[in-house]
Formats: sequence, structure tokens, C-alpha cells
Amino acid sequence: VHPLVLRRSSNSGGCLSSGSHLRSLFLHSSKRNYQLRGRHAVVTGGSKGIGKEIAKSLLKRGSNVSIFARKESDLKKACEELQTYANQLGCNQQVRWYSVDMMTKYQEIEETIRVAETELGPVDVLINNAGHSVQDAFEKIPIDDFEKQVRVNYLSAVFATRAVVGGMQSRRSGHISFVSSAAGQCAIYGYTAYSPTKFALRGLADSLHMELQPYKIGVSLLYPPNTETEGFKEELLSMPEELVIISDAGGLASPSQVAEAHVKDIMDGGVLYYRWVRGMDAGCSLCWCCPREECMQSHRTVSPAWSSSLRDAHLCGILQPSGQGLLEEREMKKEEEKEGKEGERKDE
Repeated sequence: VHPLVLRRSSNSGGCLSSGSHLRSLFLHSSKRNYQLRGRHAVVTGGSKGIGKEIAKSLLKRGSNVSIFARKESDLKKACEELQTYANQLGCNQQVRWYSVDMMTKYQEIEETIRVAETELGPVDVLINNAGHSVQDAFEKIPIDDFEKQVRVNYLSAVFATRAVVGGMQSRRSGHISFVSSAAGQCAIYGYTAYSPTKFALRGLADSLHMELQPYKIGVSLLYPPNTETEGFKEELLSMPEELVIISDAGGLASPSQVAEAHVKDIMDGGVLYYRWVRGMDAGCSLCWCCPREECMQSHRTVSPAWSSSLRDAHLCGILQPSGQGLLEEREMKKEEEKEGKEGERKDE
């Protein structure tokens, strides 16, 4: 039986609480400020993009940081950059890197975390940032990619969390963060393999929040929009035109902006979620991509009088023009490349 339930039931003569009372135990949680100075933070997918910037933000607050990723060359480069930054802070902070494929078996991820703990101490903060997207129409995505997306975007977070949660529970302290995506709130065209794995992180975070609340372990979930990272630039090269049009409405955030906002939220004791959406029109549009019931629970308030037909009209009116520029720019580049190749053939 959950510790919080046992404690409360013992005060009521040993009888377990009613369903409504149990809900109140978990839903009315208090915010707890969390200090990062001197903590050991592990960031998966920490060699680039949002992950590297989160590592930098954690260093700024006094943490020691271990970054996990697959490619050693990227890890070494990122670690040198982060350690240089840490040295400039003058607080004797340490940065370590560990090469591990986050799509591997649980035992290998756990072993890597144990090695990191021997160097910088027990893991106090875990940022589950590893992941990438596969995008295309459902029938065009290779069937194996659906399983790969589950492993890298969801199971990697399950495995890393499982490896650290026992220690956090025994110390009754810690924080676990999950980096989801705007596509984890709003499932749109082209993300049939990606979006479900990011939605799954929401379910995992919700459940963990309830289980870990009595142990004073924080759980947070980040929903970043399209962010100006190397990975996103690569995605743009093969992104379906429909997805370009839709996703562009949310704007483009910098990884440092996203990282700073999330780390501040962790320190402020944000119990569950930080949502980053740029622009009211984008917020409304993304909201109305969701089923009506989900939309009513959105962080932004939108009139419930909107019908589904008006929602579709709003999407067409708001999203299409803003994405058209990217499509035109991409077509111009294709034409330039084509003309360049034709020019080379003529020269030959």
C-alpha cells in the first residue's frame, strides 16, 4: 500500500480512505522548491541541442553533470565545451560523458548509470531527453521504425528512470524530467510513429508523480515546440510538405530558451508540466488539433463554442500561410540544385 495512504489510514482508525479521499491525497500536491547546487544530474541525449543546453543550465545552477549519448565524437566535443563553461563559473564542478545506445537493453543503461554514480555520486536529477522523430504518412513509414520510436523515445526513459528511482526513494529526494514534444500534446499529420511515443511520456509522468509524491521526488514534463537544433534541421530535409505547413505555425524556439525555462521550472517546484507554445494563434491552433475533451483541458482558454468545422477553418487560415514560406524556400533550393547540376553537365 502506498506510504501516503498508510499514513493517512492509520490516522482514521486503520480503514483505507474512500476513492474521493485518495484522489485528494495525490491531486492537491504542494510545490517544493528544489535546489540544484551540488547535485549530480544525468542528461540523456546530452551531446547536442536541447539536452546540451539543459546540461549548461544545470551547471549554471551549480550541478555536476553527466551526459549520455551514442556518438563518442559528439560527446567529447560537448563535454569539453561544458567543462570549459563550468571552469569559468569557478565552483569546481565536473562534467563527464558516457557513450551508450539508449535503444539498448535495460541492463546496459543501468550499468552506465552505476559507473556515472561512482564518479560523481548518486543521481539526484535525471533529464530523459534522448529521442528523435520519424516523419511521413503512416503507410510510408517502414514498419520497423514504429518499434524503434518506442524504444528510443519511450523505453529509454523508462529504463533510465528505473535505474535511478530506487536510490531517490531511499534518500527521499530527487527530480525526474521527461522531454516530450508539442507533438505529445497535439498529434498531427506525419507523426503517427513519433507522437504516440511522446504521448506515452505523459502517462508515465502522471503515474510516477502519484507514486513518488510521498518520497518528495519531483516529476516534470517538457513540451518543446520546433526548436532550432541540428536534429531539427536534418528533419526539415525530409519533412512532408503537409507537416511543414502545420508545424511552422508554432514558431521556432532556441534550445537555450527552452532549457532555461525548464530548469527554472524544476527549481521552482513545478509539480508536473511546463508547456512552451509561441503565439496565441499557434496555441489556439495546436489546441484545436486535439480532441475536444483534451482541448478543454489545455493550458490556454479557448471558447468551447468553437465547433469542429470552425476548428478546421482556423487551422487552414492560420497554419497554411505561415508554413508556405518554408515550402517555397525549399522548392527554390531544389531548383537551384537542379540548375547547378545541369550547369555542371553542360561544362563537362
